[in-house]
Amino acid sequence: MSAEIITIGTELLNGIGKDTNGAMIAAKLASIGIEVQYQTTVGDDAARMADVFRAAAHRAQVVIMTGGLGATSDDLTRKVIATVFRRRLVLDEAVLEHIRARFRVRGIEMPAINEAQALVPRGAGIIENPRGLAPGLHFTHLEADYFSIPGVPHEAEAMMDTYILPYLRARRPGIPATRRVIRTVGISESVLAERLRPVEASEERIRVGYLPHIHGVDITLAPVVPDLTWMEDALDRCEARVRELAGDHAYGAEGDTLSAVVGSLLLERRATLATAESFTAGAVGAAITATPGASRYYLGGIVAYSNRAKQELLGVRATTLERHGAVSAETAEEMAHGARTRFDCDVALSSTGIAGPDGGTPEKPVGLVYFGIATSDGVRSARFVLPGNRPEITGRSVAYLLDLARRQLAPAAV
Repeated sequence: MSAEIITIGTELLNGIGKDTNGAMIAAKLASIGIEVQYQTTVGDDAARMADVFRAAAHRAQVVIMTGGLGATSDDLTRKVIATVFRRRLVLDEAVLEHIRARFRVRGIEMPAINEAQALVPRGAGIIENPRGLAPGLHFTHLEADYFSIPGVPHEAEAMMDTYILPYLRARRPGIPATRRVIRTVGISESVLAERLRPVEASEERIRVGYLPHIHGVDITLAPVVPDLTWMEDALDRCEARVRELAGDHAYGAEGDTLSAVVGSLLLERRATLATAESFTAGAVGAAITATPGASRYYLGGIVAYSNRAKQELLGVRATTLERHGAVSAETAEEMAHGARTRFDCDVALSSTGIAGPDGGTPEKPVGLVYFGIATSDGVRSARFVLPGNRPEITGRSVAYLLDLARRQLAPAAV
């Protein structure tokens, strides 16, 4: 079964908006073994949208459209669907009442303009929107299933999870995913590629891909031609070999995060965690609490940006700051020790560094970071010089610091 994703919105073409739905939808389809062969982005232009909608029916069995279901004049998806597929728009009273109810809950009178969101192409099924106003639509054309869902990311994802994926799974029972993803941290794409040369040379039927991002590198394994007679065994074999060659840089599979992995290790050990952050300014704590259930092990954090805050909140000694500076191994260690003492936790993490673009020197360049970790075994630090601009250095630092915790908590065999 092949699929096409159509993302709709002029803002996606002129750089104002960022298309996150396309990647999310593709990943979810891949998880149930559906290959995306085309992804098209089209602006809010009825004629161009019509061309794209028609073309998709001839080259995909599943078409997922996202965007253009709002109530403003540039939301054209319903009208274009009605025109292209000859389905007259009709007012759905149940949908209209759902929209009115959402406004009542918020204590706001529904603007008349929102009635447009209750217009449904005749014969189309309704996809309930558990997180917003506009319903999704489902209809068939030339044996292709069309799904139209809102462009708001959390609404689109909810509809994928609650309706589209269950529907497609029911049509293809027993079909496994056609790819594997191994997530790594603390190793560059080129070094990984060098290590994995034996896999690429020996497995001609499996394509190895690399996706670098600020938090690490994801390795993808996908069959060149999906074939159930050999695919699962080949993917199992390749994944095992990749994990062996990547070593302890491999921390999870598709959907895993460092935060969740660290959280699981803390729960296994019944341990608690706290953070002391300087230049990351709370980004480490935010990453940790992005994992549901983090309150079971994360006690809290202190953002000590200034030297005064480091001294008063974390007990960093004035002599340490004078002799070694705020960006130093000594300061990172005292920050971690101070956080562990203040929160009375099992593990404390700290960060201090120079994220730029200013503030660097030949001795302490932009990108220089120190991380500290304090446990019952003592306090230690790690030094890195990370590439990138300010947001990239901060993002990489979050990953490196969480990885430091992962390695501290993981069994010795890892």
